[in-house]
Amino acid sequence: MLFWGSSQFGLPTGGKLTPAGNFANIWEEWADVGWHLLLPTLTYTIVFLGEYMLIMRSTLLDVLSEDYILTAKAKGLRTAQILKDHALQNAMLPMVTIIALNLGFTVAGAIQIETVFSWPGLGGAIFEAVERKDYPMLQGAFLLIAVSVIFANLVADLLYSYLDPRVQAG
Repeated sequence: MLFWGSSQFGLPTGGKLTPAGNFANIWEEWADVGWHLLLPTLTYTIVFLGEYMLIMRSTLLDVLSEDYILTAKAKGLRTAQILKDHALQNAMLPMVTIIALNLGFTVAGAIQIETVFSWPGLGGAIFEAVERKDYPMLQGAFLLIAVSVIFANLVADLLYSYLDPRVQAG
């Protein structure tokens, strides 16, 4: 991915900013950061995209075999409308769960992505702390990761109640 992105599209292979870049304003600097963020983001997206597509396909096939989908077809609704109004909303519930559960893997993958692309962040700090045996830093980083996973699960629970009214708290 690193070789392909840099040779085919001229994307930068590391760092957060262009070295010795003269930026006239903050917008040019942000554009440069975005340009440097493209390849790591694309790499990370490809890693998770296959898993999410397979789960969504499987869930959607299960939902499309339900009786209420048959009823919607019998009413004469178009396929696109059935997918949008009935099937996708119910198929999103497992996706919300998978995305929330994958947050821990996302942080672990960020360590690899940040190391490969020389991007400063929590993953790089964890990597350096492991090399230096900086246990207080690792404890703090793991605390941040645990809090973010708990927060992601809270958001997933709130999204559940939004996507499926049957899950609403009484």
